[in-house]
Amino acid sequence: MTDQSLIGRLINSQAKPKIGDPTAMEPIVSESREMGCRDHKDVWVLVPWSEKASHLLIANEPLMVQDVATVPYRGSTSREDDRSQRRRHKSHKRRRHRSRSATRSRSGSMSPNERKPPVVYMNPAFQPIYGVQAMPSQAEMELRSTLVTQLSSCEQRISSLESELRAAQLARGRAEQTVFEVNAEKLRLESHNAEIVQVMKTLERAVEELQKTCNGLKSENERRRRDMENAEKTISSCKEQNNFLNERNMKLVKKCEELCEENKAVHNRRDESAKELAEMRLRIDGMQSELRQRVEESRKMMGQLRSYEEKERIWKKEKADLEKRIEIKDAVAAAERKNNDEWKKRSLIEKAELERKVKLAEPEIAKALDAEVIKKAVEDVRVFYEQKLQTVAGEVNELKKKLSDVKSEYSLTANNSRMKRSNSFDFRSSSAPPATDLTNGTIACAEDNCLMND
Repeated sequence: MTDQSLIGRLINSQAKPKIGDPTAMEPIVSESREMGCRDHKDVWVLVPWSEKASHLLIANEPLMVQDVATVPYRGSTSREDDRSQRRRHKSHKRRRHRSRSATRSRSGSMSPNERKPPVVYMNPAFQPIYGVQAMPSQAEMELRSTLVTQLSSCEQRISSLESELRAAQLARGRAEQTVFEVNAEKLRLESHNAEIVQVMKTLERAVEELQKTCNGLKSENERRRRDMENAEKTISSCKEQNNFLNERNMKLVKKCEELCEENKAVHNRRDESAKELAEMRLRIDGMQSELRQRVEESRKMMGQLRSYEEKERIWKKEKADLEKRIEIKDAVAAAERKNNDEWKKRSLIEKAELERKVKLAEPEIAKALDAEVIKKAVEDVRVFYEQKLQTVAGEVNELKKKLSDVKSEYSLTANNSRMKRSNSFDFRSSSAPPATDLTNGTIACAEDNCLMND
């Protein structure tokens, strides 16, 4: 902007503020400073605020003090500078009154025409322009008005752009805040996901342990089944031996009857053969002791047979119970595996759907996410698996208790069988055993012989 355009803008300004308004002079003073007038002391008398001052400038006449606005320097608007200026003005005013009262008497004879009006000294940078410039034309006035309107529109545009820039900065700050919140929420979700994965790993380990225990129970069941088969084989062999011993006992009974007849004949010949009778008595006593032993052994064998039959019945019952439990557990495990597979499929589908929704609704994810809902879901999953573990642990404890009960029943039945065998009967001494005892003795003898042969 040149000096001529600045002065034309000063003279032809449409808005004419009041004299002494410092705020209206600030843009003009700043422009004059930019043009190189910063070091001049009389820059503050540039702008005319009245029609008279503008005509005087155009006519190259000196300006009066009352026709211009006194604009203070821009750096002296503080409160302390105003106070110091007011104090200095008051002190100068007192001195001026005292001096004027002394000079009025001396200058009272001067006429008002002889007094010179106060002259405002202009900046030398502007004096040639004021002296040479003539009345502006209509085109220049229109050009100046258009320039003024363009300047005001540019200033409005600058202010609007500044407001838009501030709004954009605020939007950027809000966007950064939302990004920070989204990242924090993402980290929190990742930590929750890691915890869920850890819980799932622990549950998988627990399921593997349960499968190992189930396999151990299956192997134990197989071992017991083999033991039962072996026991059945031994029972069948014992039955065969018992049949063989029964046949042998029948033969022995017949032989005993023959011996009794011979004994009668011997009694008839007792007087004749005393020595033979004594020998026969000794032989009979030995046979009686042997018969007692055989009877006791037969009773023991009968007790063992009854205990074996009882054990067989108990084992069959336990086998049926264990098979039912194993079938139930297999069905439950299959259902749980199926449910787990379905749950995994649903979770994968839901996860893909949620990821798609998150990608679609990423600007609104800060409002849509709710940490409490996620926490509640994780807590429900944890409670569900804890209940599962408790139920499985309860079933294992029940199986352990039942195994201990079976062992205690086995021990009780063994003790009872021993007590019964010990307190079964008292053998009659010095007399022949009954027929049943004889048969039992023959059975026991046959069984001992079979065992020895085996």
